[in-house]
Amino acid sequence: MNNKTMAQNSSLLSSIGWLEKRAVRITIALFGLIVILVVMTLNVAKYETHLATGDTVLLELAPVDPRGFMQGDYMTLRYALENEVFAALNTDSGSYPTHEEGYVIVALDNNNVGQFEHLAESKPDNLSTNERAIYYRLRNGVLKLATNAFFFQEGHAEAFEAAEYGLFRVNDDGEPLLTNMVDEKFKVIDPKMSNPETNSLDHEASIDNESL
Repeated sequence: MNNKTMAQNSSLLSSIGWLEKRAVRITIALFGLIVILVVMTLNVAKYETHLATGDTVLLELAPVDPRGFMQGDYMTLRYALENEVFAALNTDSGSYPTHEEGYVIVALDNNNVGQFEHLAESKPDNLSTNERAIYYRLRNGVLKLATNAFFFQEGHAEAFEAAEYGLFRVNDDGEPLLTNMVDEKFKVIDPKMSNPETNSLDHEASIDNESL
């Protein structure tokens, strides 16, 4: 009887131990899920704030390799501003730093196109009303100024071939968020619209107060 009782107790303890371990695993998994959801919620809130409050800046696109320009559902991007940053970073020896970061100060013209002015190590506190600071970094000779790709629905490539500018929202940290492509007439490109001429930057509610 004692041996049978001991065996039953041992089995019971094993079951309890297994249940406790499972409960711990479930608790850890739930905690991890909560953390992920919180991070996602914060990121979405940050994105929406950036989109709603960021200043409008258009950056002129620079030519890219035609073979890599369109890739079915995205287009490769370069910016004319990059060439001016490289030129400003050039030294007398004809080389530029491989590890550099700072801000590109641009002046906005009447169409909100950012025109290069100068570079700054830190964001100036005394920018003019038409000036914006855009964060950049240079790593191993590669300039990271803004996103190098714009994604769209497959089948809309032809519409975006007319892109001349990238439409960005620049937040207080100088981070540019790409929102749209703009053509040479400063119209936001919307491939779903039958008449692109009717689509303008005013189509975006959050920039209806900008001087576009």
